[in-house]
Amino acid sequence: MHTALGFSSILLVLLGSALLLGLLRSLSGWPQRRLVQSFILAMPLITLGVGISGIHHVIGPFCCTGTPLWDLVFGVILPLGRTVIALGALGMGGLRLILMAQVVLRCRMPAPLSLHTCTEKLAKRLNGASPRVWLCAYDRPLAFTCGIFHPTILVSTWMLSHLDQQELEAVLTHELEHVARHDYLIIFLATILRDAFFYLPTSHMAYRQLQHEKELVCDDLTVRVTQRPLALASALAKVWLHIAETPHLARLGAAQLLAEKGHPLNARIERLLAQQTTLDAQYSRTVTLSISALILLILLVVQGVNLLIVFSLMGCNHLAFLGTLF
Repeated sequence: MHTALGFSSILLVLLGSALLLGLLRSLSGWPQRRLVQSFILAMPLITLGVGISGIHHVIGPFCCTGTPLWDLVFGVILPLGRTVIALGALGMGGLRLILMAQVVLRCRMPAPLSLHTCTEKLAKRLNGASPRVWLCAYDRPLAFTCGIFHPTILVSTWMLSHLDQQELEAVLTHELEHVARHDYLIIFLATILRDAFFYLPTSHMAYRQLQHEKELVCDDLTVRVTQRPLALASALAKVWLHIAETPHLARLGAAQLLAEKGHPLNARIERLLAQQTTLDAQYSRTVTLSISALILLILLVVQGVNLLIVFSLMGCNHLAFLGTLF
């Protein structure tokens, strides 16, 4: 039954995550969608708690003393293995931060005063703090934001030589929106959760949506601030043409301007040209909190029912079990 507790917990999380993915179809607001996607990624953490309680149940002989040996062994191996995987994902996340910091330190160079001035002007327009801006001597389209505590924007020399002023402002505004939304931190945590629970397809689906939509919402916010959708579309088009001319660089990930894996540039360009953006800067805090409460309620009910059913089948005294935990 210990093994059944672990697998049933995972199954219920999968079902709950699938329901929440279905809920996303009825949500159009970017903040609400990101909230739900983050909860889907965090939901499997509950199963780790259930697994740890299963280990405690094996150690504490308060019920089910006649459990088969194989069930006891799997009841310990499964949660411990999943905990080791989760810790490994956390370690890999820390390693990624270190490697990214090393890359920025090695390739960065002082940005021209005009780039700093432009960034500060745009940051004031967005009512946000101006992040650090560095230039990278790289003859390829490259612009990205990194850094959790000290956000940094890295721009390649290709950008300065191939984009006009309006296009460059659109690119910088896009990156500043990433900073304002704390996207680097959100994706860092989401990547750890995806890797920690790689065996759950719902985690991969939520992660892909989160990655894709963060670019779309920053496109929308950039258009709202600059009022020039053609400027961002033109910048993306130049990158798209560069990738088309050098497809081997795209496969190697060399062309990374606002375009990570799974983000078709042509679709984003067409979306900007059609001005089919969803400018939902104003959203109901009540709706967001209601969704959060609903998700938490689903988590508690699903896992509570799961524990009651499995422990009842084990013949456990629920009050005794709670006493051993506290």
